[in-house]
Amino acid sequence: MFHGINTDKLPMTVGPSFEGVVKRELVNGLFAFDIETFSPRGFPSQAEDPIVNFSIVAPLTDGGVVALSAIVKPSFERELLLLLYRLLSSLGGACLLTYNGLRFDVSYVMQRGILYGLNFEDVFENFCHVDVYRLLRWLDAGFPRYDQKTVERCLGIVRTIRHVSGGNYHNFYNDFVRLGSLTPMFYNIEDSVGCLRIAVNIPRISRRRGL
Repeated sequence: MFHGINTDKLPMTVGPSFEGVVKRELVNGLFAFDIETFSPRGFPSQAEDPIVNFSIVAPLTDGGVVALSAIVKPSFERELLLLLYRLLSSLGGACLLTYNGLRFDVSYVMQRGILYGLNFEDVFENFCHVDVYRLLRWLDAGFPRYDQKTVERCLGIVRTIRHVSGGNYHNFYNDFVRLGSLTPMFYNIEDSVGCLRIAVNIPRISRRRGL
C-alpha cells in the first residue's frame, strides 16, 4: 500500500525493476503519470471532484517520448477510469513516476475508483512507484521551492503551455467542453513529460549532494 513516508526512508517502493531502471538511465520500463480534476472551487481535498484528464508518458531510447492522454466531460469519469484501469493493469511491473503522486494522483485515483467498483490499489501495487517530488525533498536538492514548475525552471526545462496551472486548469477545461480546445490535455501531457525530465536529472542531483 502507499503509506505515508518517513523522512529517513526513500520515497519509493523499491523492487528489482527499479535497479534495472537506474542502470539504464531511467529509460526502459518507465512511465510517468499525471491526472487533472475538474475543480472550479479549488483543491478537492475530499476527493469530491471528478477526474477528467490523465496522461501516461514513456521515454524512448532515442530521446523521444510516447504520450497517451485522455480527456472527457465530467459525466464520463467512469469510462475514463475504466480505460485507465485497463491501461495500468497492462503496464504492471514497470516503474511508475509521479510528481507528488502519493499525496494526490495515486491516492485520488484510488478514492475515485472506489465509486465505480474499480480496485486501483491492487493495480498500483504492481508498479515500482517513485514519487519524484518526495525523492527530491529526501535528497534535500536545494531548490527554492519544490512545486513542479519551479523545479523545472531551475533545471532549465522549458514548457510550451505556460499560461495554464493547476489553479486555473478549470477555465481552460471549460474551453474544452464548450469549444473542443485541447490546451488542457496538452498541459497535462507536459506535466507527465516534465516529471520524466526532472527524473533524468536525479543522478546528477545525487552526485552534487554527495549521495
